Amino acid sequence: MKALFDALGSDLKVICLQETKLSSSGDVERLERVEGWDGAHAVCESSNHRVGYSGVAVYWRSNEICPTSIERGVCAKGDAGESTMWAGEIAPFADDATRAKEIDGEGRALWVDFGEFVLCTVYVPAVFGDPAVDEKTAERAAFKRDFLSALEARYKSLRERGRNVILCGDWNIAPSWKLDRADEDPNAVEPRNPSRDWLAAQLAGDAMVDVFREFFPTLGDAFTCWNVASGAQLSNYGSRIDYFLCDRAVTLKRVRGVGVAQKFEGSDHAPVYLELEESMWRRRDSQQTPPSLAISMLYPGRQTTVDSIFARASSTSNATPEFLNAASQSRAKPTRPSARAQSRAGVSDAPKRKPEATLKDFFVVKSKKKEPDDRNERQLDTVEQPIAPTANAFESRETKVSSEEARGAWMNTFAKMAPPKCKHGETCKVRTVKKKESPHCGRVFFCCPRPAGARTNPDCDCGFFLWREHRAPK
Repeated sequence: MKALFDALGSDLKVICLQETKLSSSGDVERLERVEGWDGAHAVCESSNHRVGYSGVAVYWRSNEICPTSIERGVCAKGDAGESTMWAGEIAPFADDATRAKEIDGEGRALWVDFGEFVLCTVYVPAVFGDPAVDEKTAERAAFKRDFLSALEARYKSLRERGRNVILCGDWNIAPSWKLDRADEDPNAVEPRNPSRDWLAAQLAGDAMVDVFREFFPTLGDAFTCWNVASGAQLSNYGSRIDYFLCDRAVTLKRVRGVGVAQKFEGSDHAPVYLELEESMWRRRDSQQTPPSLAISMLYPGRQTTVDSIFARASSTSNATPEFLNAASQSRAKPTRPSARAQSRAGVSDAPKRKPEATLKDFFVVKSKKKEPDDRNERQLDTVEQPIAPTANAFESRETKVSSEEARGAWMNTFAKMAPPKCKHGETCKVRTVKKKESPHCGRVFFCCPRPAGARTNPDCDCGFFLWREHRAPK
């Protein structure tokens, strides 16, 4: 945690995390505590979905600011003693407790009241496939619809009471089908997307604004998410699905900057940041007690630090992440991420410095197991079986033919296993379908080794694809 926070910058006041993958409050308790920071988590505890699948968190500099209340979920009516965000009878799904529990059980939203504004970080469900032909996809599409509907009801109830609201996180919705996603075919017709329709409705009029687009109405290639397995980050072939939504009054008067750190490594998502004027932050009163859902209140007295885990580990760096912001609209070519991690959204006074060291530096990577020596197996193909003294010539010939057939079979097998060449004439990479819901799960295939990108880009993936079992011998 400390390495992550240091990397994101020393000027940050609040850090929002999505897809934390914690499965219980016990996981939160065991997390390292970073000196000078407090926070709150919403974890995935739903019995209807994968435990530990999602989850969100908000951290703040506890020596500078302190929230007045915290609330988990989009359907909850508020926690005891913390009623500043309570929606009462108008709470979403107030008459359907079962559905409300399902929606909030995945830990996809966390509300934190900082006095001048209410911050909500979200991890909106992603839906893959066609709901019209797949029952499970249809269920998840309905879940996403209900989640967004509840989120809308909650933030609008706050706006009706005159509160400033900032929504941020991983939305899994590209606001503009043309501008906010890599488009292979500029002439393609935009398909209907209920989630994008919902977002467009929120941005209609003066209700809420996409802060990035308010500052950069036409800037392209400002992507925040890529398929790193295909190397798409190297060619910046992705989509913009991480962003801030604010009410227009805040955006026009009190936001000082917004940007995307596309070169920040370690995730398939880039951190996005929002810079607010100093008057938006209420200094912490020395007598102020954090809300009951704050980590410091839930687990008092527990202070695990990096030093207690890695006594001799230390890392320093003066590297600075490159941000896509008002000061510089040019986009540097992203570098390859070092590991898969959760997406990050931060609220700050300004982007700052990041060290090059990562948590990987604290671990020693085990060397691969030595492959067994298969020379003996290969020799079996070339050794003819000894002929017994009583064997006739026919038996000897049959044995020799069998050995030659075995040799041919093995050579054919090895030829099929060797990766073919792609259209660039380069050796293909070997990949395996890992999606459990896919009918092809477990199948191995060959594909172009270059990063994904537009088909018109000759330096990117040429589109070569071949199932391994269809590999023809050389």
